[in-house]
Amino acid sequence: MKPTAQLSAFAIFAITFLIISGAGMPDSSPELRLAETNDNNELIQKEAIVLHTDRDRYIAGEQIWFSIATIGNDNGIISTMSSLVYVELLNPWNMPVIQSRFSLREGWGECCFQLPDTLRSGTYTVRAYTNNMKNLPAETFFMHDVQIYNAFSNLSFLEKNSQPAPDANQSYYERTFELPQTAKLVSDSVFGRRSKVTVRIETGLNEIADLSISATPKGSEENVQVNTNYKIDSVSGPERFNYEKNGHWLTLKVNYRKGSAADSIKYLFRSVQGKVAEFSYAERNSAGSYSFFLPVDDLTRNFIIQPEVARKNISLEIEPSFSWQIPASTCFPAELPDSILGIFSQMSFNYQASRIYKITARRNKPQPVNFQTKKRRFYGIPEMEVILADYISLPTMQEVFFELLPGIILKPLKNGYEIRITNPLTGSFYAEPPLVMIDGIIINDLTVLADLNPERVEKVEVVKTPYLTGDMILHGIVNVITKTGDFSDISMPDYAVMLPYKVVEEVPDFVAPDYSDPKVLIGRTPDLRNTLYWNPHIKTDSSGKADLTFWTSDLPGKYLINVHGVSVSGKRVTIRKSFTVR
Repeated sequence: MKPTAQLSAFAIFAITFLIISGAGMPDSSPELRLAETNDNNELIQKEAIVLHTDRDRYIAGEQIWFSIATIGNDNGIISTMSSLVYVELLNPWNMPVIQSRFSLREGWGECCFQLPDTLRSGTYTVRAYTNNMKNLPAETFFMHDVQIYNAFSNLSFLEKNSQPAPDANQSYYERTFELPQTAKLVSDSVFGRRSKVTVRIETGLNEIADLSISATPKGSEENVQVNTNYKIDSVSGPERFNYEKNGHWLTLKVNYRKGSAADSIKYLFRSVQGKVAEFSYAERNSAGSYSFFLPVDDLTRNFIIQPEVARKNISLEIEPSFSWQIPASTCFPAELPDSILGIFSQMSFNYQASRIYKITARRNKPQPVNFQTKKRRFYGIPEMEVILADYISLPTMQEVFFELLPGIILKPLKNGYEIRITNPLTGSFYAEPPLVMIDGIIINDLTVLADLNPERVEKVEVVKTPYLTGDMILHGIVNVITKTGDFSDISMPDYAVMLPYKVVEEVPDFVAPDYSDPKVLIGRTPDLRNTLYWNPHIKTDSSGKADLTFWTSDLPGKYLINVHGVSVSGKRVTIRKSFTVR
């Protein structure tokens, strides 16, 4: 397997034949969009984050619900430069206790953190940024403080300073927004328990706006406000992190146990365990690392990553996708005022009661029905497919290749085995070995294939003509598929790594009782929700209006509706309205 910049006439003919025969060509390379630079070759901040949490106070064990959007740093308009966002929960020492990636659709996303019930009481920070923002100082990331309380912890509440002032040597300034003065929420102000609340949102803007809405007991949202994070015009330094507009970058580096990087690996290969083969490669870049571009979805894939040739003197290291930049912070024990302790005491009682009655606002999304065709092999339709059950049983894989796969030989060498494929156009063997897989996993040591019991093999798929992927030509492909399809009982070589990897987290639905059913209305299960309503994304009409409904709970008291969002022209929307439940 060798990279190629120019293809010979034979290679072009062979690849054309491959397409006609039905083997699929790989997708085109992902768009590579680097950070913008100014005349001084300084990086320009092009993106910023807007994030809205359902509350600002939580009990350890609850969920934090939030919506998130990327906006243009210069105009505030929703930006589609990134297809995913990185979100962290930093503890009072500013160390991450939760790190997750969430997908963005047309610049807007919904997220949820499940808080561990072992968290210490204190002030925590929700921090969010895109991949390209990691080129910039941490002060440009979105950061918003929340308070978390654990009634079962005897440790004191840890307060921390708010976002520290940025480096005076940088040209930072606070992000400010002009809010529409005519924005309002139209609804009644007093409701009974388990009553329907109808709200009309009027942004005061004659244009469409994307909004998120929460309704919570007053006091749980005390610090909700338009975030005033810092932004910058430019910053000097090298650009390392690209935009992730159509996918996610998984980056690795190679460590050498013996020798030096002078004998470095040029390519890393990525495959996926299973009966349907996947394959891609990454070339070493100028920084000495390797990056694979992955689709943005919530599927967990078992990646097998290994060098192009077997090397026993290396190990693979995955570079963390989350930022190493941690903002400076100090924390200190603090006594909460009685009024705040009273709020937390009521919220903790509500949470514990909900746990006892097994009431939760979290429900996993239903799996969509996939009406599309089944997943395709990366090489499309094989030119040869031999199903072993259609033939008499053969004792060794050598005999399988000799008897059932004409033009392909598996032969022993002094130190192992090799596979040779006959070029169907010339009748001679290729000078380069083919790509060999078992259950989609690339095999460099063909002794593994030779020792495989044919009784365990379901079929063998072969592509005999050259296959072009990116700048690399594969001189044939052999994929041996076992009956289980899971590469079981086969040892992974030391130079390879198996990596279960999920690009983004699946976000559950927020659910709340619907008392329009009379039987539910008179139900005796207590309704003590700390968040009455949460909608991470609602779009207004062209006049800036939208309607929503939700139901009150069994808890009397003051409540607050919070609306945050961005209009199509980049104007920020923030509206608040209180109501009473008697």
